[in-house]
Amino acid sequence: MANIRSAATAVVLAGAVGYAGFLVGGAIHRPQHVAATVSTSPAAPSSASAVPQAPSGLQPGDLAPNFTLKTTTGQTVSLASLRGHPVWLNFWATWCTWCQKEIPIVEKFQTAYHGKLDIYGVDVQEPVSKVTPYMVQKKMNYPVLLDSQGAVAAGYGVQGLPTSAFISPTGKIVYIYVGAFLSYAQANVYVQKALAAQ
Repeated sequence: MANIRSAATAVVLAGAVGYAGFLVGGAIHRPQHVAATVSTSPAAPSSASAVPQAPSGLQPGDLAPNFTLKTTTGQTVSLASLRGHPVWLNFWATWCTWCQKEIPIVEKFQTAYHGKLDIYGVDVQEPVSKVTPYMVQKKMNYPVLLDSQGAVAAGYGVQGLPTSAFISPTGKIVYIYVGAFLSYAQANVYVQKALAAQ
């Protein structure tokens, strides 16, 4: 009887561990995104129940939370100062394996859309002394903002890295995308919607 109980306990534990792994893996590997269109008003649409909710609670058409951060080179950047161009905020960290896989894709967009799309990496809770050498090593061609306290990431509801926030030229949320872009074509769907947004 004791052996049966032990075996049953082992099966239950193995199932729980497997399910936990699925949840964690899903959060990292499986992208979640908000609806494809930006509403013209910050007010929720009448069919709000049909619109998937962003992980942060931000919805398409909501005003993106403003912030002021410094780049790794000491330049001060505020989201409000970027009005007039669409913005791609890519929340990441040097220790994040999936972020590392995504960097070359972000670099391609920086080259292709420089001057048309403002791309900023937002490093979460790491010192400049760690981020700068990493950027040099990876030959990153886009600026990185230092979210040293993690306050900006928290404001955007970031719970896993990488997470991308696409913002319209008028400062409204277009998408919050959780997970790594693993191809140019995959990211391009979101970039084009951001470029077309008002």
